[in-house]
Amino acid sequence: KRNQGKTRKAAKAKVKQEAEERENNQTIDERLPPPPAQIQWIQISDAKCTHGVDPVSYRNISYQFSTAFLVSFDEAKNDGRPLLNCLLEAKNDTLDEYAEVWNDSTKMEGAMSFFLSAGTECILSGDNDVYARLNATMARFMEEHISVELKQTQARYNLAKTREVSLDMHTLVKFFRYRIPCSCLDKKYEEVKSITKMGLCCNPQCNDRNVERSKTMCCDRCRSVTYCSRECQ
Repeated sequence: KRNQGKTRKAAKAKVKQEAEERENNQTIDERLPPPPAQIQWIQISDAKCTHGVDPVSYRNISYQFSTAFLVSFDEAKNDGRPLLNCLLEAKNDTLDEYAEVWNDSTKMEGAMSFFLSAGTECILSGDNDVYARLNATMARFMEEHISVELKQTQARYNLAKTREVSLDMHTLVKFFRYRIPCSCLDKKYEEVKSITKMGLCCNPQCNDRNVERSKTMCCDRCRSVTYCSRECQ
């Protein structure tokens, strides 16, 4: 009887422990906003490669931050705000709650990996170029933050580079390919590397702001914006 009593107590304790674990997991899930489609695919996809994202990382602060950043970015974009304004608004919205990510290059690189992975899969799927470009832009913005604010390897944000990353498929695929640890984009890069690289004229009054990158001129003073001609500068 004593043995039976111990067995019943052990079974009850196990059930209680499992219930507590389920409740804790539910609490975590409720704190997180619903993962947007371009990130959520990593969790539900049957793809063999996650392009550098460790499945264990879905519970760390970098994932929570990347999801919150993307939700804020999407809200600003849906309101019709310019691209750079969307990035800055998403930064301001997450700056206080996720200060430890903004101030830690390792955590920021972890957040970048979600966007790099999602963007890579968008390219491979062949029907999500828009999301691929948005993921590249956000990853590039975070990369600029690391270089300027954290590692201080460059003096200021290069806004032209942030915009250029999504202007043509050559630059887009190259951006992801050089930043993921796998070779999933090697074949795609061979297909697009002959496409002309495009640049952006930063004069808002320019009639045709998208120009061949080889024909753009960089501002000698700030080195962070480009123009298509002296007249536009």
